[in-house]
Amino acid sequence: MRLQKKDHNQSPIIHNPRKRLLAVLLLAAFSFAAVLGKMFAVMVVQSGDLQAKAVTQWMRDVPTEAARGRILDRNGTVLADTATRYNIYVRPNATGSKQDVAKLLAEVFWYEYNDILAKISVHTSEVTVARGADKEQLDALMESGLSGIYYGEDNLRYYPFGDFMTQTLGFTGFDGEGQTGLEAYYDKYLAGTDGMILTDTDLVGREIEGGGSYYIPAVKGMDVVTTLDATIQRIAEGALRTAEARFQPKSAACVVMNYETGEILALAEYPSFDLNDVPRDDLETLFGTSKSSVVSTVYEPGSTFKILTAAAALDAGKVGVTDRYYCSGTRVVDGQKIRCWKAKGHGSISFAEGVEQSCNCVFMDSALAMGTELFYDYLDAFGLRAKTGVDITGETSGIFIPEQSVKSVDLARIGFGQAVAVTPIGMLAAAASVVNGGRLVTPHLLSGITDGYSGETVSGSFPDRGTTVSAATSETMRVLLENVVKNGSGKSAYVPGYRIGGKTGTAQKYENGHIAQGKYISSFLGFSFEEEAPFAVLLLVDEPQGYMYYGSLVAAPLVGDVFENIFAYLGVSPEFTGEEAEVVGTPFSLADYTGMSVQQARAKLAALGLHVETDGEGSTVKGQIPAAGTVVDGRNTVLLFT
Repeated sequence: MRLQKKDHNQSPIIHNPRKRLLAVLLLAAFSFAAVLGKMFAVMVVQSGDLQAKAVTQWMRDVPTEAARGRILDRNGTVLADTATRYNIYVRPNATGSKQDVAKLLAEVFWYEYNDILAKISVHTSEVTVARGADKEQLDALMESGLSGIYYGEDNLRYYPFGDFMTQTLGFTGFDGEGQTGLEAYYDKYLAGTDGMILTDTDLVGREIEGGGSYYIPAVKGMDVVTTLDATIQRIAEGALRTAEARFQPKSAACVVMNYETGEILALAEYPSFDLNDVPRDDLETLFGTSKSSVVSTVYEPGSTFKILTAAAALDAGKVGVTDRYYCSGTRVVDGQKIRCWKAKGHGSISFAEGVEQSCNCVFMDSALAMGTELFYDYLDAFGLRAKTGVDITGETSGIFIPEQSVKSVDLARIGFGQAVAVTPIGMLAAAASVVNGGRLVTPHLLSGITDGYSGETVSGSFPDRGTTVSAATSETMRVLLENVVKNGSGKSAYVPGYRIGGKTGTAQKYENGHIAQGKYISSFLGFSFEEEAPFAVLLLVDEPQGYMYYGSLVAAPLVGDVFENIFAYLGVSPEFTGEEAEVVGTPFSLADYTGMSVQQARAKLAALGLHVETDGEGSTVKGQIPAAGTVVDGRNTVLLFT
């Protein structure tokens, strides 16, 4: 081994203790700061989350569902309410005797003893054993004194009138959330905020002796006060039951709206179902009848659309009330022959008479006189190519041929309500503007939201959507529409002693792009011009069975009944005039007109003050409705079969 010689001249290594001390102090300070930072994060920043996690570990919570707010009509009648029910839980580790608990549950809920014993014997912290228990069942459990049984409040949504306003009110799901109708639209107000019951437990879920229980109360939902009137709704639904019995239709609907404010007083639809027994296991029925067809489906309006054509043409100055037209029974437009409903034509007729008699030729000429651009400007003003903003789920808008694609033949058909599709609520709102001075109101169902604790009510706000026609045009249209009911196709809607206007509609239906033979939508859109009842009523009967499918025969009499019952309910007194006595006349027995020529029968019936419709293009009467011997008066319409 070679030894290295030590160099006595090499300088010794000198260690500086101050630097080492500084490094130690810095390390200590950093560590202390890290600890303080962690403590701050745990105790301040994360304290809420960590405390919540801790609570979930040493406490068990049982939810208490908030009671859903009520839905009321305008007079305070409860349309939808909530009853308290109870969900029952068992904590297996907290039970003294599982056999005793199982026996009690079997007695109270009619369970099989062995099944329920097996259920509460599983190794879990908590098991649900019953939902929707009533107060009597809960009392039986609590009075037993057995440990390990707990409960949470639940809510059962129920509807006092059952099959009533089905599509309008809507229903809730199993979780209590609104799914359709007003229940869905105003769910955030109706829902409320859930609460809970907290109980101190040990690691395995057993209640700690001497531990505490904490109750966080649920906050009840707000009440929704609607514009609906339960009595007027019954009247509307009664009209639909009559339609069902007389005509066995595919469906039917009736809407009553205040045309000055847009408040909907009734919205009835057939078919429907009991809201307390929602057909969840029958999806076809559920999907087919849950949504309101009044807002979510479109239809070809037919002659009720003539209300809008007449108002637009008058307002634009393209026609005058006394202008004369000639109806030969057809018009040829773009080489296509378009028929008037009266095959032999109305002959020479004024614009006012054309409105009374619903002459298609008059309205074709009116639309063509306006031109596509101007007519479509009015359609937009009437709000028909947009949604109305009605406060119910599922609203759609009307369907129109694109303006740039409209031909003259299309415009002519649109003039009398063909080649367009509108929603019933859109048609109702547009027509309301024609008689209320030209204001396009927003149809709505909400009157206000009421806080269940303070009782304070916040009113809904539904401003007008614009102006359609002038006040002068509106006044002229009121006169013309009143004459339709006094002298024209709407006589069946006449109620003696009251001012009523309106328009019938008989629209063809289409299937796969072609006219469906024998399928019609019969309708009547009527207006009360009584100051105490400024109401519009739209009634539609989809595919009435049998020969009676004209709106004047099917829908108009039902609307007359609706108005008559509303006037009686509101105490609106009739005011009779000599002219009205002539309209009604003395009741008489209808003669037999079969075998006569149509021309002869028409003349005899006109002399009696009766409105006449014909079915067929023959020249001889083969049958009639009402039948010979039926007692009628001047309000009746007679259908002659040729």
